[in-house]
Formats: sequence, C-alpha cells, structure tokens
Amino acid sequence: MKFIKPSEISSKIMTLIEESDEYVIIVSPYVKISKWYKLLKKFDNLSNRNIPVEFIIRDDHTNQASFNELNKLGFRYHAIKDLHCKLYLNEKYAIVSSMNLLLSSEINSLELAYQTETEAELKELTDFCKRYLSIDFSNSSGSNIYGNWYDFVCKSISESIGRNVSIHQKNGSIELNTGTNNYSAFIWNAKHNHLRITGILSVKEYEYLTGNKQFIPEVKGMNIELQKGGKGYYDTIWGTLDFKLRSRDLNNVLEKEKTIISDIIIEFILKIDEYKQWVNRNNL
Repeated sequence: MKFIKPSEISSKIMTLIEESDEYVIIVSPYVKISKWYKLLKKFDNLSNRNIPVEFIIRDDHTNQASFNELNKLGFRYHAIKDLHCKLYLNEKYAIVSSMNLLLSSEINSLELAYQTETEAELKELTDFCKRYLSIDFSNSSGSNIYGNWYDFVCKSISESIGRNVSIHQKNGSIELNTGTNNYSAFIWNAKHNHLRITGILSVKEYEYLTGNKQFIPEVKGMNIELQKGGKGYYDTIWGTLDFKLRSRDLNNVLEKEKTIISDIIIEFILKIDEYKQWVNRNNL
C-alpha cells in the first residue's frame, strides 16, 4: 500500500469518488458533510452518471446525527453495530484511513491513510467488506433481474402467498392486486426521487395499529406511516424509502436499481399481507 500524506487524504478520497465508474462504498462510523460543498459536488457528479453510493455507518443511539445527515441528503446507507473502521472503495482501488467523513476532521484533525496499489490488496479489503459488513459486490453495479422486473415482483409475491397476483402500469406508477388487497407504488418528488408504496387497510386493521403502534410492520429502509381515510377514501398504510433513487418513475427504472426497488416492494406487500392475515386469524 502507498502512504498518503495527511494534507492529501481528503483530496485523495474525492479523487476516488470522482474516478469511480461502477460504485462507491464509504465506510465511516460518523458522517457530517452537509456543508462540505466540494465533496457534495463530487457526489452530484456521481448522481448525474447514475453511479450508486452506499454508506456504512455505526449503529449507535448516540449517532442519530449521522442518520439524520444521510436521510437529509438522500444517500443510501446501512448501520453496523460497533463499527470503528474507516474505508473508502470503488471498483478500482481503496483507501484505508483513520478519518471519518466529517468536514471537521478534514479541517482540524491529524489523520493517517494508505491507498491500495495492487488487485490483491483491493481483494483483501472487498473480502473484509463481504464478511464483516455484508456488502454484496456482485450487485453493486447492476441488477440480478433479467427481463421485466414487474414479472419478477409478481412471481415472487405469488409464490410467497400462494395466490395469483396482477400488476399494471399507470402513468409512471404501478398498481398491484394480490387477490385480497390493492397496492400502489410510485416515485415521489422529482427532486428527491423517493419510492412510495401504499396499501389499503380495513377499519379494524387501521384502528388496531393506531392503538398498538408496536405492531406496525417494519420494512428495512422505509419509513412507515398510517393515513386515515374518509370522504370516500380508504384507510391506508404508507411506506417511503429513506434514501434517494436515480430512477424518476417506475416505467423507466434504471438497470442498477431494479433489484432494490423490486425487493422493497415485495417486502412491503408481504409484510402488510402477513399483518392482515394475522388480524383475520385472531378476529381482532
């Protein structure tokens, strides 16, 4: 590995981001970059080129500021308990550093870093990420869904619930019927591109959840909320993806985002279907 001078660490990290063609992985327990404008411009350039970025941060109740930061900026991330290492990777090389991705560290701290020089060194780090951080590099730059992703969603849900499922495109959204319920999914807010999914709840299903919020189904990566109907509208449950997509509507999903969009829609529908069946079995 090649030593990076302390004064050059942040610029080397930005160069790594700039030179990526397939993906960028940022492993940093703590993140604070909302006023680091030069770095944000590098991320904007990735967005314009449809290069996915994923953050790995520390799962700690004292780290809410990092969660808020990434949610505000619309970055994809997941959290690892007891995370302490700092690592920056693209498909070509990696930087191992003592520096968290904090503007204050770039300005005030004395940091240490090394950059990989060989494929073997990079492989050691990607193997570490696979084993300890659960990063799937096989899908970092593309989709494992071939053909129409709608068909993949229908088949997956049908096989799970044992019923035929129908799906229809409608003005950039999709409408899905499981035989017992209707769901809609679309990409909301042209500036932030958040996937939203909604499903119908019966009156008793809605009222039980409002009084027992601990039973609201959880879907990783989504914020779940209830919405009261009335005036001819059903009670509903909504899921909003907590990071920004590159795709602008569901009729034109980017190849790189087919898997994550499909998986989220499938999980949301199966979780709501499971809850509805539970309510029916228990005569609530």
